[in-house]
Amino acid sequence: MYLKYILTGIALLIGGLLAVQGSINSQLGGLLRNPLQAAFVNFFVGTIILLAINVFAKTELPAKETLKAIPLYLFIGGVMGAVYVSSAIILIPKIGVATMLGASIGGQMIVASIIDHYGFFNITVHAISPGRIAGIILLIIGVFLIQRF
Repeated sequence: MYLKYILTGIALLIGGLLAVQGSINSQLGGLLRNPLQAAFVNFFVGTIILLAINVFAKTELPAKETLKAIPLYLFIGGVMGAVYVSSAIILIPKIGVATMLGASIGGQMIVASIIDHYGFFNITVHAISPGRIAGIILLIIGVFLIQRF
C-alpha cells in the first residue's frame, strides 16, 4: 500500500524534472539558434548516459531474433520522444513552461484515460469513471487559468 505512494512521489519528482528539462533545452535552443539541434543534443547526451548505464549494469544486447519479433509500432516511442522534446523547445519560449507542461499533462491524461479504459497496448483495463473525467476537466481548467494569469 505504501509502495504505491512512494512510487507516486517519485513520479512527482520526475515530473518536476520535465519543467527543468524543457527550460534548459529551450535555453540551449536559443544559444544554438535551432531548436532541432537542441533536441539532437538532448538525445545525444541521453544516449551516452544510457549507454554508460547499460555498460555499468552489464546488460546484454537483445538477440537479433528478439529484435525481429518486436512489432514495428513499438519503436515509435522514440519518434514521439523526439516530437515532444522538439515541440517543448519551440513552445516554451512562446507560451511559458507552466502552460506548455500543463497542456502537455492535460493531453497525456486524456489519452492515458482512453488507453486505460480500452486496455490498448496490453495495458490492464482501468475503466474511465466520473471522478477521472472530473479530474481531466479540472486539469484543463487549470491550464486555462495558468495561461490567463
